Amino acid sequence: MADEKKEDPELQELQHIRLRADGHARRGKKPESVWQKIFGKYAEGLTTEYVVREVLLGLTICFAQIPESVAFAFMANIKPPIALHAAWIVGFICSAFGGRPGMVNGATGAFAAIVGTFIPPAGTGNNGEGVELLFPSVMLAGLLMVVVSVTKLSRFITLLPSPVMLGFCNGLAIVIGLSQLHPFEDPKTHHWKEGAEMIWMLVICFTAMGVMELVPKLPFKIFKVIPSSLLAIISAIVIEFALVRNTGSRTATIRDVSEFTLDTAFPIPFFVSTEAVSYDLSSLLTGDGISKIIVQERGDRGGIFLCMVGSIESLMTAEVVESFTKEPGNGDRTVMAMGAANLLSGFLGGMGGRKPTGARAIATGGGS
Repeated sequence: MADEKKEDPELQELQHIRLRADGHARRGKKPESVWQKIFGKYAEGLTTEYVVREVLLGLTICFAQIPESVAFAFMANIKPPIALHAAWIVGFICSAFGGRPGMVNGATGAFAAIVGTFIPPAGTGNNGEGVELLFPSVMLAGLLMVVVSVTKLSRFITLLPSPVMLGFCNGLAIVIGLSQLHPFEDPKTHHWKEGAEMIWMLVICFTAMGVMELVPKLPFKIFKVIPSSLLAIISAIVIEFALVRNTGSRTATIRDVSEFTLDTAFPIPFFVSTEAVSYDLSSLLTGDGISKIIVQERGDRGGIFLCMVGSIESLMTAEVVESFTKEPGNGDRTVMAMGAANLLSGFLGGMGGRKPTGARAIATGGGS
């Protein structure tokens, strides 16, 4: 009987091996983060440091997009709310459904430059004549982007030679740099500002540049989490309101350039008239109006050209982001999301947009 109760030595050895393996597995398994406990498998790999950094980068890009969108609105000869609504609509949809991380979308200088060629100026902060044709043009551009995605034309971006990408980045750097000079000009005389205002503007400018460049190089962990671009914005605000205003001087803020009101705080379909927003839609369904929506008067502007510029430049920007993040993206999905975003943006009275390189640089530079 004793022999029958004695277990097989080989079976005992197998049980010991299994128990040791289970112990090693339990000891080597990483504990679940608080995000995994809340969101389950959807939060796999998330850490508190990563979430904090992403939230702070989002705030930074928000602060950067507001003055940038206002400047693009002036360039396009439209009211700032049209560009601001485009920024968050395009940014949200492309971030939620786009083809890669590290990409930021919104109103851009490329779209503004095109729009400004067929909407004549009507004074800073006002809509030029024919602005009602902009929204169907943006919707047409979005529809054509969807077609580009469905037909998988984005794969042809790989045919671009490397010098084209280099020229694209350098050209954008020059354009972005030149576009930052207009705040240093007097809006009435268009000459350079003088006196204390110019001095303080230069102090704020170079301080922000120094913070963005030098802070990430400091050997402190906190500066790896907090984006240097956010610290640059905070430093500029502190200098303006703690130092400049207390010395009797001041520099222009966003509120001075374009004050926002609750009347235009929420987007509405462009064909719905309110006390604050109303467009003359009588020309939309005429032959002349339809031709302008498609190609505009010069024959090289409108929905078709907006689609070409938005698709090509966004795919080229995505290629640049890949060189930063070392992660491949999905070009067709990127263009599809951008097409849907422009469809909705135009429908809700926005100027449309694509991937602005400046905001993308903030995101990738901050570790997104």
